[in-house]
Amino acid sequence: MRLPAPVLLLAALALVPAPPLLAQGAAGVTLGVRLVPDPSRKDGLLPEARVKGLLEDERWTSALLSGLPLRLHYRLELWRKRSSWFDAAVRAVEWDVVVRREPLLDQYAVTTVLLGRTRQQRYPGLDALGTALGVAYRIAVRATGKGEYYYVTTLSVSTLSDTDLDEMDRVMRGDTADPTDDGGNIGDAVSRSARRMLLRVAGLPIMRVEGKSEGFAVD
Repeated sequence: MRLPAPVLLLAALALVPAPPLLAQGAAGVTLGVRLVPDPSRKDGLLPEARVKGLLEDERWTSALLSGLPLRLHYRLELWRKRSSWFDAAVRAVEWDVVVRREPLLDQYAVTTVLLGRTRQQRYPGLDALGTALGVAYRIAVRATGKGEYYYVTTLSVSTLSDTDLDEMDRVMRGDTADPTDDGGNIGDAVSRSARRMLLRVAGLPIMRVEGKSEGFAVD
């Protein structure tokens, strides 16, 4: 029997500057947002977001196998319905998941970054990785005032740029110093050139998918 994907509870609040983006994803890749009971509030509801079928898109599995890390950027927004004007954005939370293949260990590293906190886990193959990427994120972004609300989640998937790769390497080493052009050696230069070539050859677009919950009322 296959075990269900774990549920990760995240808590964060922020102002939302813009309305949700309309999004298109590859066939088979979906982002669902459903309402689940809030354990801390009677009759309260929380959004639970989950992506499905991401590694069924061969663009992303090919990128990983070619040594290109993937960035999954999530944005969940709480919206309030308004009958006399456009719906109003209330709160939002964003987080990133970075996936990279470690060929020497024949495994995949998944790094989740939220509000300055980093969590890293490793998985032995694509099947285990696919299960991990299908984790259900239960988000503690609550509606407080009276009215009718709904949640929208957007997921953007892309390969990391060469600059992003360097920055991620520094973060993982615990090096927060600003990068310079003087301290590198020939091996580092060759590695950077190889990564730039891979990024140019791949030419992968950004994929965006969007999910919307059903509406709910707060009395």
